[in-house]
Amino acid sequence: MGFENFNFNSEEHIELPKEDYLEAAREESLVLLEKYDFVNEEEIDDIVPKEDSRDIPILFFSGFGATPETQEDSLIEISRDEGRRVLAVPVTRKRIIDEDSIIPSVELQKSLAGLEVLQKKGIEKVDAIGHSQGGLNLAIAAMLFPEKFRSVVFIAPAGMIEGDSPLSLVKRFLVDEGIQEVRDMDKFNMGSIINYMKGLFKYSFENPMVSIDEITALASMDIFEISKKLKEKGVNVGFVCGANDKVFPIEEVLKNIGKDNTNHFISTKGNHGSIIFNKEHAQLASNLLTNMKR
Repeated sequence: MGFENFNFNSEEHIELPKEDYLEAAREESLVLLEKYDFVNEEEIDDIVPKEDSRDIPILFFSGFGATPETQEDSLIEISRDEGRRVLAVPVTRKRIIDEDSIIPSVELQKSLAGLEVLQKKGIEKVDAIGHSQGGLNLAIAAMLFPEKFRSVVFIAPAGMIEGDSPLSLVKRFLVDEGIQEVRDMDKFNMGSIINYMKGLFKYSFENPMVSIDEITALASMDIFEISKKLKEKGVNVGFVCGANDKVFPIEEVLKNIGKDNTNHFISTKGNHGSIIFNKEHAQLASNLLTNMKR
């Protein structure tokens, strides 16, 4: 069963109802979770606040090139602000799934890594935040197992541009956003930016073929159709998008956002990487989770 049958952008390829493909993908994921080990437990970044509110934990999915380490300050801020345990999904550059899958395997394995974090930590339900590529990984995980997620916040997630292409996505990420990051450099902690850039180059070149497959998958998926499914399943959905985001420009996002695919939408000052470098954006994401809970 090929990915073209699961791509919500390609109605002409769907021969069975979407729910049938969702169920098939879920069953496949259960088999893959039994077959593979996606996460080493010692690599899970697990932050527990001194004053724990005893609310359900928050699961965090990092974006392309980012790691829990490069975002540690933001994760600590979210934990402190919410008084909640925060767990970050480790990222691997290995191709773990070696067979064809319904969902592109390079993205599916990141989604399953998040679900395996919950398994290994004995957690039944979470709120979750996903940035950029991590937003799409979170969306896939929640689509497959909605009972595990109460509320999700997508921060500038991949899959928001209709008719996107891999080449255009790379250009916006490396050139357009790169220029914007330089312009905004004085607003952020230079150490965080340098650490992120080091991680980005390591991430991209450690396994170039995986990076190519990731970019192809990110350009082809439609997160708004997935988030619509999540709302139908009773998951609260929020989007946070930066007005200066050059990877997923706000004017393009607004063409597709609506009450059928989100509960809350926030446009804020900032670029695509603000969640990594700016604690205020981390607070904004966690506060949105709190508002959805209420």
